Amino acid sequence: MTVGIFILFILSLIGWYVLFSQKPDITLRARLRYNEAVAKKIDLSTGPCLGIIADDWVLDIAHLPREDVDNLPENQCADYREGKVHHFVEMTPKGEVIVIQ
Repeated sequence: MTVGIFILFILSLIGWYVLFSQKPDITLRARLRYNEAVAKKIDLSTGPCLGIIADDWVLDIAHLPREDVDNLPENQCADYREGKVHHFVEMTPKGEVIVIQ
C-alpha cells in the first residue's frame, strides 16, 4: 500500500469515526432508511425526501454538488420546511452522508 493511499484510508476512518461519534443513532437510522429505499427501488436520482427517521429528524437525498432538482419543493422534506422537525440528514443518491444538522 502506498503512503498516499494509506493516508487517505486513515483520514477516511477518522471521518467516519467523527461522524458516528457525533450522531451514531441518527447516522444508523439514516443508513437503514436509505437501504430500505434502495431495496424498494425508489428513484433517488431526483433527490426525494425519505421522511422522518427519528424524533425531530428527517432524511433528505440531495446531490453533491447540488443540482436544480434538489431545490424543488416536492423533493425536499416538507416536515423540515414547515418546522415540524428541526434536524435533517442529507445523503447523496449513492448513500454518502453530506451533512447532519
